[in-house]
Amino acid sequence: MSNVFIILKFSFIILWGDKMYLLAADFDNTLWFRDHMLAEDERMIKEFQNQGHLFGLCTGRAIDGIVEPTRGYDMAAHLTFDFYILSSGAYIMDKNKHIIFEKFVPMDIVEAVYEYSDHGNMSIISDKEVYKLYKDRQDGFKGKNIHSLAEIKGENIRSFSLHYNEDEVEMVTKLKDHINELYGKYITAFQNGPHIDIAAVGCSKGEGIRFIQDYFKIDTKYICGIGDNFNDLPLLTAVKNSYTFDYAPQLVQESAKYVVPHLSDCINHILIQDNY
Repeated sequence: MSNVFIILKFSFIILWGDKMYLLAADFDNTLWFRDHMLAEDERMIKEFQNQGHLFGLCTGRAIDGIVEPTRGYDMAAHLTFDFYILSSGAYIMDKNKHIIFEKFVPMDIVEAVYEYSDHGNMSIISDKEVYKLYKDRQDGFKGKNIHSLAEIKGENIRSFSLHYNEDEVEMVTKLKDHINELYGKYITAFQNGPHIDIAAVGCSKGEGIRFIQDYFKIDTKYICGIGDNFNDLPLLTAVKNSYTFDYAPQLVQESAKYVVPHLSDCINHILIQDNY
């Protein structure tokens, strides 16, 4: 029997509580939906922060991967974030975008995985730039095109990803497992649908939220996380209060304590608990 509960839309009046909660949210398909965010999510995030709680992002993206796709929407004018867990925990920023943690992947490991994947389509996040080493992929993802890893020799690599098609998810699962078996001493690979996000060993969304918990000195029982895909499992299993969506893969739903329709419902549920 799963411990999953479906939380329906609430319309209660929210009262001020005396506890500080911290909510870490995934970005894609949690807060950001291709070219917009939901108005009710935005309203509830502001309400959450106005009541003295902390809200931040926990994503496989780099900071530019958040800023650039939301530029037309001008997310900065809509919301402020109290922290950023980026590149699957490879680096973490405070609300002013100052780096408070980072860890790098050795370039020879990046090269080895690139060879093992038979030169699969790869994006690389360094401390200078986001690069795209693609052989047959086109997307709107921001990055500088390169033709060889030799072009970025000497740069510090925070994380990298392999990109495949939606109909290759089963193959991606097996490849992710093989990468972890072969190179797990140096890196950890996380599946995100048809993509594999890879960071230095010891980095994950789960380790990132633990760092943030210690940074803000908040009790474990007030730490919350929400995400929609397999790469969010380290986050969901690391927090006391884990949330996912009714459109998430079944395994992700089974791994979360609560299942909700929208981010706003998650926040409303947390604030209701704050009054008990």
